[in-house]
Amino acid sequence: MLYRTGDAVEMTAEGDLLFRGRIDDQVKIRGFRIELGEVEERLARAEGVTQAAVVVSRASANDQLVGYVLLEPGAAANVAAWKAMLAEQLPPYMIPAVIIAIDTLPRLAASGKVNRAALSDRPLPGVDVGAMEDVDGTDTERRLLELAAPLFSGQPVALDADFFLDLGGHSLLAAQFVSAARRGGIEGLSLNQIYQVRTLRRIAQLVDESAAGGSVAPPAPPERAPAGRRYLCGLAQLAVMPLLLTMQAAPWLAIFISYTLIDSDNAAIVTDLLQVFFAYAGINLALALFAIATKWLIVGRTKPGRYPLWGAYYFRVWLVQRVLSLVHMKWMQNSPILPLYLRALGAKVGRDVLLSDFDAGAIDLLEFGDHASVGSKTVFANARIDGTHMVVGRVRLGADVAVGSSCAIEGDVLVGRASELADLTALRAGTTVPDGEIWDGAPAGKVGEAKPEDLAPPPVQTTLGRGARGLAYLAMLLVLPAIAILPIVPAFRLMEWLDGFVHPVIGVSYLWYMPILALSAGAGLIAITMVLIVAIRWVVLPRVRPGRYPVSGLFYLRRWGVGLMVDAALDTLSSLFATLYMRGWYRLMGCRIGKGTEISTSFAGRYELIRLGAGNFIADDVVFADDHLRRGWLELERTETGDQVFVGNEAVIPQGIHIGTGALVGVKSKPPAGKDIGAGETWFGSPALGLPTRQRFDHDVRETFDPPLRRKIGRAAFEAFNITLPTALFITLVTIVMEVLAPVFDRQNWGKALWICVLASTLISLVQLAVGAAYKWLLMGRYRPTVRPMWSWWALRTEAVAVMYWAMAGKALLDLLRGTPFLPVALRLFGVRTGRGAYLDSADITEFDCVVIGDDAVLNNHAVLQTHLYEDRLMKVGYIRVGNGVVIGAGSTVLYDTALGDDARLGPLTLVMKGEEIPSSSSFEGAPARQTFYAS
Repeated sequence: MLYRTGDAVEMTAEGDLLFRGRIDDQVKIRGFRIELGEVEERLARAEGVTQAAVVVSRASANDQLVGYVLLEPGAAANVAAWKAMLAEQLPPYMIPAVIIAIDTLPRLAASGKVNRAALSDRPLPGVDVGAMEDVDGTDTERRLLELAAPLFSGQPVALDADFFLDLGGHSLLAAQFVSAARRGGIEGLSLNQIYQVRTLRRIAQLVDESAAGGSVAPPAPPERAPAGRRYLCGLAQLAVMPLLLTMQAAPWLAIFISYTLIDSDNAAIVTDLLQVFFAYAGINLALALFAIATKWLIVGRTKPGRYPLWGAYYFRVWLVQRVLSLVHMKWMQNSPILPLYLRALGAKVGRDVLLSDFDAGAIDLLEFGDHASVGSKTVFANARIDGTHMVVGRVRLGADVAVGSSCAIEGDVLVGRASELADLTALRAGTTVPDGEIWDGAPAGKVGEAKPEDLAPPPVQTTLGRGARGLAYLAMLLVLPAIAILPIVPAFRLMEWLDGFVHPVIGVSYLWYMPILALSAGAGLIAITMVLIVAIRWVVLPRVRPGRYPVSGLFYLRRWGVGLMVDAALDTLSSLFATLYMRGWYRLMGCRIGKGTEISTSFAGRYELIRLGAGNFIADDVVFADDHLRRGWLELERTETGDQVFVGNEAVIPQGIHIGTGALVGVKSKPPAGKDIGAGETWFGSPALGLPTRQRFDHDVRETFDPPLRRKIGRAAFEAFNITLPTALFITLVTIVMEVLAPVFDRQNWGKALWICVLASTLISLVQLAVGAAYKWLLMGRYRPTVRPMWSWWALRTEAVAVMYWAMAGKALLDLLRGTPFLPVALRLFGVRTGRGAYLDSADITEFDCVVIGDDAVLNNHAVLQTHLYEDRLMKVGYIRVGNGVVIGAGSTVLYDTALGDDARLGPLTLVMKGEEIPSSSSFEGAPARQTFYAS
């Protein structure tokens, strides 16, 4: 039967419920059984066919959609005509890859219905490669035919057949085909070529042209750092770790000390608020000044060059990086304060530069010309690890240069005056971008000429006005984060009020039931902070409209202040991401968000300008509608999505576009330049590639899009506990420390008090690490490859583990252990298998047991090993195997079901798609990954 939009449907088979619900969208919401029914209905109407059955073949390694047909007497099979007929009526992914005419359909004895299980297990007929057409082609064409045949069991493969529309391929099959070709010695084949030309004949031509036009990067020689040097460096890092942990905990220790030890028990709440305010603001200012002094004392001015990994100079640079990471540089973004801070650290920053949050290996080797602008989440990898050395270089951005969001730029790079880098652009070491050019992609290439004459002149500013603005931003930077932390005072008061009821009944010290009190304080802190930020947002910035605003104006100042409050509050509210409560909070902040939309990223101050349809999934760290800042102007536009849109981790969605219903933007990907995304379209990579088909997974909508009320209530309660637990644990531990400190403060023994704070900061971090690891093992045990719906108990538990991992272990300790021999050891507590000598400058791992990292492997800053995806609201988990000596560039992402061969190298911002294999001793770069070629 053919189901139509609006139909109410209940489907059963042998008494088992397969689907119940209303069909809201023929393609996206239906369970997979309904899709099969529709394909069968249309295939049964084909010429010469009397009956059809469509199944997913389990005899194929790639889960092909296979159709079986009974023919009319005397009719002949005409597979090509049948597929052409289906192609006119159905989307490509619903067309069976193989259609087979058989004499009879197997049936169930009890009901007489078609036995689908038997058809699914039925072996597919083989095809002799030697009997295929076009075997007289070139050597590359024949080799590609031989590699493609096993992927498309039971069907002939022609050189001119469309990989997706004719053969029934999808994204995973394309990745497996490319990996097989690489194993077979076909150099230069990439997923980009599959998607761009789509036939084996044209793919072979591109492979041959690549081989003729350039040479493959030479194999990477195996390199291993001396173990003795690593141990010595590790000892030095271990010696300074208590100091770093104390500095990290200092703002919170100051809050607790001011409230519990300095203030009197009967002080007015106003007194408590003022003391907490000044303690927090003072410590943050002191940390910034200390970081500047430490940088100059320890390393002076960073010197470009190559230095041994784990050597003395590496240790000094690492220590400066860790100290600087304790300063909230993000709070200063896009303000006149950040250039001042960078100049104090040694960077060269021109006039009226606008810099969003970025990460840099060596800040004092950065140079920004007048009116330059940099988008959010950019990584300046100018102190990266390349095998056994740290490579340090300069980055120069000329005047009027505009760098997009989530770019990765290595050292020894020059970007000429008035040039532009699009979002998700990667510049490898030694690149020079000439004046006035537009570059895009990973790796980057020229795509056009910039038009500096079309840029608006910067707003006129007087010297007095600049000074007043600077003072206003400095005042807000000191005041607003401290205001955002003030809800901790009423949270403490709530805890004391509850203790007033409990203690007289129990009659024991409150420390025995402190965790219960801390849970109430944690919940109160989060709730009051949310209310406070919402109130300030509407009072300070009651309306935001699309348009162009001067950065020197009052509107920009007010909007920046609200954004600062949100960033500061998210330090407290970080566990809200990917929960039901995030959606509700964003609605209160002004976003228009449809029913069932999941959000796991920050929208900063763009609330009214964002409209999301129902059933969207916006994954972790997506840059969504980032501000467009250029030459002193802020431009704002609306950004909208239809229903059931999926945006993958760390994707970039520029403001001003519309994403149609059912569309997908992949991990570390973006839409096509300057274009909206149509309904059902799939875009991947940088520059964006349109995927004609992708592997799809369908499931009961009650476990993906439309769960019953009991599941919503259960999830809300479970997430409320997990949101509160990290804060509650920290409050409990620090309260115990205050009990130890109290008599020392009474005797005014400040030296002993300092040592207690150092020891306590270290122990608290270790306890949080241990609790995070224990939580993982108790709740999830050992991770294995699986596919689970989003509303399953399994998926809720693993999301809770991810929250606990970062909110406790990650923020408390693992982030500071980056670049030390101890991070691999700490990750083993969670189940990650790490080899000897592995260097990790990233702890971004979730399904820990599915990650294997070899000896002496290197993960540079912001490299991600992503063992899961949430496409179609099904959590798909698989293994990632990183071989010995592998080097993964800054900002790169490796998806699941992948393997990186020994001594392979990935350039910056490289994307390894699911199912791909990277050969040993090879060099790859790009999104999606492709072999590195150099001009002959």
